Amino acid sequence: MKNSHYPWFMIASTYVTQYIGVAFILSAAVAILRQQGAELDQLALLNLAVLPLAGKIFYAPIIDKFHVNLRYICLVNLQGRYQSWLILAQGGMTLLLVLAGALDFETQFSGILLVLACYVFFMSIQDVSIDGLSCKLFDADTRKFANSVQFSGNLLGNIIGGGLILMFYPWLGWQGSLWLLAGLTALSLVQMLFFKEPDHAAEPRPYNESDQYLLKDIKEFILKHKPWFLILGLYPIGSTCGFALLNPLLVDQGWPLDDIGFVMKIYGSIVGLFSALLATPLINQIGRLNALVMVTFIQFTSLIFVLFLTLGATSKGMVYAAITLHFISFPAMLVVSSTIMMDKAALTLRKATFFTLQFSVASLLGFAYSAASLALAKHLQYSSVVAGGAVITLLIACVIRPLLKRSQIQALPPHRHAIR
Repeated sequence: MKNSHYPWFMIASTYVTQYIGVAFILSAAVAILRQQGAELDQLALLNLAVLPLAGKIFYAPIIDKFHVNLRYICLVNLQGRYQSWLILAQGGMTLLLVLAGALDFETQFSGILLVLACYVFFMSIQDVSIDGLSCKLFDADTRKFANSVQFSGNLLGNIIGGGLILMFYPWLGWQGSLWLLAGLTALSLVQMLFFKEPDHAAEPRPYNESDQYLLKDIKEFILKHKPWFLILGLYPIGSTCGFALLNPLLVDQGWPLDDIGFVMKIYGSIVGLFSALLATPLINQIGRLNALVMVTFIQFTSLIFVLFLTLGATSKGMVYAAITLHFISFPAMLVVSSTIMMDKAALTLRKATFFTLQFSVASLLGFAYSAASLALAKHLQYSSVVAGGAVITLLIACVIRPLLKRSQIQALPPHRHAIR
């Protein structure tokens, strides 16, 4: 498949729709329902709607192995394995958003919660399927840009679902907001119906996995990439320990809630969108390994600025500088690390499974580190937690190269000796 034939618009719109709904559930819906008189314990239940995301690693082997027969739904026989799952998931997401919009949140809150949980379940299937398809479609040279598209699309979805929908809610209302989200989701569905998934992956598979021994293959994959999994377990510290404390820190310093929402949600996401797009030329220029080291050092620098905030230097310029550095480093880190994850997963039989495995390790530990940072900050000073995170991040930046150099971090095909 030539570069000009890559389905960039479909890939981009799919990644945008991934975060439109989740951002709406966790951000806009909270504000909307609270304004309508929902109790705080009800709002807390909205977080339960995103629990299906934790099950992605369990869906991935099924998506890798089985094909969904949609002949009687789509009136065509789709040969693509990942395409069939994507159409099923995207169609389910669209219908569930329409259904949620038709419900009355004042009298049918439990029903809305159930519908949104089902929506997130289909979204998690979509997430795994599009990652598996990307691993299959893109070769090592194109993978960098594919991951830039992924995370810039996620950030754009975050801006739309969590910010713009909230801004236009007075005109759209509950039903109009949900149905607008459904319409945007349907745009990707139409593109998927006309997409033709290739029969073969972009690069050959050198590993000898079998269809039967999933756990054995997962164990061998982890052992083969032990240094990389060590880095996956550590680098989220730099992106979470400072950022998790920013909201409560700014509240404690007397920042108005609307100012906090703008700088964290709108301004930060816009900076992050450009960061994700610029990560591709960065990787092209200095290679994956050097890019990983560089963005880790930028994360360390952002934590130093957050440390100044914890010590009382909370001028608007200092706050914007800290948030700018965080959103420069974090999305770029996601692009670089996901490119490496995709490199490794693309050379396996279970592309969606092994990509999801790697990404789940980093994301779940990221949530754990965020919770740990908040818990420690309750007993220690903000500055102690951030300083500890900064020291750990600096150490991680220093050990990345010696730890991963010999493990061939890019996992390119054997005939490619010039690692980029």
